[in-house]
Amino acid sequence: MIYTDPEAAAPPFSAQIARARRILLLTHVNPDGDAVGSMLGAAHALRAIGKEPLCLLSSPAPSYCLHLPGAGWLTVFRPDEPLPAADLTWMLDTATPERIGPMADAWLPELLKRPLLITDHHVTNNGGGSLNLIDPRAASTADLLFRLLQAMELPVGPAAATCLYLGLTTDTQSFQTSSTSPQTLRTAADILASGADLRAVIRAVYFSIPESTMRLTALVLSDLHREGPLAWACVTLAHLAATGAGDEATDDTIMRMQRIDGVHICALFKERDAATVKLSLRSTPGIDVAAIAQRLGGGGHAQAAGATLAMDLATAQATVLPLLRAIL
Repeated sequence: MIYTDPEAAAPPFSAQIARARRILLLTHVNPDGDAVGSMLGAAHALRAIGKEPLCLLSSPAPSYCLHLPGAGWLTVFRPDEPLPAADLTWMLDTATPERIGPMADAWLPELLKRPLLITDHHVTNNGGGSLNLIDPRAASTADLLFRLLQAMELPVGPAAATCLYLGLTTDTQSFQTSSTSPQTLRTAADILASGADLRAVIRAVYFSIPESTMRLTALVLSDLHREGPLAWACVTLAHLAATGAGDEATDDTIMRMQRIDGVHICALFKERDAATVKLSLRSTPGIDVAAIAQRLGGGGHAQAAGATLAMDLATAQATVLPLLRAIL
């Protein structure tokens, strides 16, 4: 069953959660602030009603999430581990069950034998859970989740609110994205009224950027390519080695590319290894890069999408750039 309204979804979600004791919380591969903030927000709310949430990530959380309340609950998937025992799985900010990354390769058939809840705001989500709350109009999953928790009358204290506020803030780029609406701002106000630590979130997201991230951005953008409204750049393994930057550092790079006057699409090609490239796409309103990402096996939002490409860096550019030129 697919719901788009948290009020309508609340009764069946509540009933499913009430029947469970241990609840496995999952999110998408290479988690961002919305993924981690939503996971920890849900975990705090579940613990408050006596449940045992298990927070499992496909890969480490961004560094700015590590000071969130409950960050110590986060564990990272290891291929040699069995599927954790749980009565229920809740996927957050995840367009499809396959998007949980290497966990899907190891566990998906077994995982889908359990009841599965999905709460998400990606337009590419077709509802693969037993119960689904999916609203692409929501500016972030944290926004949608907060309204669901309220509708279910689950407690959202200061710790949960802080996690959810970080998710909402990062996914809207501090309310800059085209998905930001009056409802988004009302939710933000309600989360702050629930006790979210605004200063802690701002400090973590905007005033704790590692020096290595800045050096990587400078190095990558020194070789920026531009064709009118299209801009692109490449992050190589050599760039990462030279600066000591982690994978999350590239978020800063593409955010700055988006700010170039006159650019309507920007693409960042990130070399994972000799035969794998992570593609990140951003666009201005009216240009749907999610359709391109889906065509390449990925997904996301109309203005922010991505895909993992099984090809080298040169082939990735030769494949993707013509598609982007065509939609401009």
